[in-house]
Amino acid sequence: MNAITVWTHISPPVCVFCGQVLPFRRLSHVSYFSVCYHVCSSCLTMLPFKPYSEQIAHCIQHDDSLNPILAITAMRYEEPIASALRTLKFREGIYYAPILSFMMYKALQSTALTFDAVVPVPLSKQRLLMRGYNQAEILAEPISRRLDIPMLSQSLCRPRNTNQQSRFRDPLRRAQNITGAFEVPEDQCVDELRILLVDDVLTTGYTLHEAASTLLKSGASCVVALTAASRRIL
Repeated sequence: MNAITVWTHISPPVCVFCGQVLPFRRLSHVSYFSVCYHVCSSCLTMLPFKPYSEQIAHCIQHDDSLNPILAITAMRYEEPIASALRTLKFREGIYYAPILSFMMYKALQSTALTFDAVVPVPLSKQRLLMRGYNQAEILAEPISRRLDIPMLSQSLCRPRNTNQQSRFRDPLRRAQNITGAFEVPEDQCVDELRILLVDDVLTTGYTLHEAASTLLKSGASCVVALTAASRRIL
């Protein structure tokens, strides 16, 4: 018996939000979320699930042919989701990814949209090296499996290491910071693809709009954004 097996036997699973030991009741709804997503029934009912969609636009628009992009989000950016997303993004809280991506998938199910591929919003090489993982890719992978379509994690890159958007309060500074940050590599093809673009949080929408615009300019036929939470939902 290895160390991982021993730890599983002596340490029962706990809720990722409150730390409560999770019960197991055969064939119950509570047991399903306990086993698959490590969320207790109390915390499950408290999640600010509110599927929502809106059109987002870049305030610095150099190409009049690019229309606003449809963005779908699963939850309001409030507790406990706000802390979960910060932990996922900055403190290696990958254990939050299963429940977050599941909620994103449920929000997408409320639409009749279909896609050919999932593309996570990329990090720059410097930030990926520093963080060790891309939280958008971790959220996107289970969604691509549920939709049974490929995840194209190399089809969009971020050659320029921009400042974190959260550093800027001024919308114009946010837009300037992200403009021209993305590109589709020469060895990648997105022609005529209907793409689901995945990220963690929607704030102003400039990052998602810039990434989507890059894909559309490179030949994608449609790009719809999907995030776990939005700061814009009332």
